[in-house]
Amino acid sequence: MVTVKEKTTVTQRIHGNCPTYSRTEISVRDVGTVIDEPKEREGTNMGPTPTETMVAALIACTNVISHKCAKKHGVELKAMTIDAEVNPRPSRHTVA
Repeated sequence: MVTVKEKTTVTQRIHGNCPTYSRTEISVRDVGTVIDEPKEREGTNMGPTPTETMVAALIACTNVISHKCAKKHGVELKAMTIDAEVNPRPSRHTVA
């Protein structure tokens, strides 16, 4: 007989308070963070931009999934470093 282990399901609750047009104060569980724009874009530079936050989340997911896959295949990853560079370019396409 095969035993199937059900995955743990976690309901995620995220709250965002937006005191200015550029700054968002995020609360998740008992952890808080700020997402903001740099002063050059009329922000207060109190945290990473939304795009930087998205790329950071991708890095974090890559870390978690890499370690899970390695463990499944009997490989021990002691540490890893992931670097990302985003170079947003203006669109060459125009809407008429």
